Amino acid sequence: MGPVVACHCGQCNRSTSHVLAAVNVLESGISWPKTDTLTWYQSSDFAERGFCGACGSPLAWRLSDPAVRSSASLMAGSFDNKDVLTLDRHIYVSHKASYYDITDDLPQYPDSD
Repeated sequence: MGPVVACHCGQCNRSTSHVLAAVNVLESGISWPKTDTLTWYQSSDFAERGFCGACGSPLAWRLSDPAVRSSASLMAGSFDNKDVLTLDRHIYVSHKASYYDITDDLPQYPDSD
């Protein structure tokens, strides 16, 4: 499991109403406890977002092509034990909304890292 990455792109802003915080996890290490409500939405020409079909909570982001996909980014808020998570960096800060500032000292990347 990787560190938490804060994404400030427009699509993440729209899907979460602010900043998306996610952890990259190898797909082989992911176990979905309730697949009957897990729904995948094709959110762009290359990626899809997973969410709970019952309550609408965002759960994951991944590349849509299984041939090139090896991991998924799981929403930090979906972890039961958040004490093991650490925010590591900010990506797509050139796309962030103007109503807030990033005030920590973590690395910031204009686009992807």
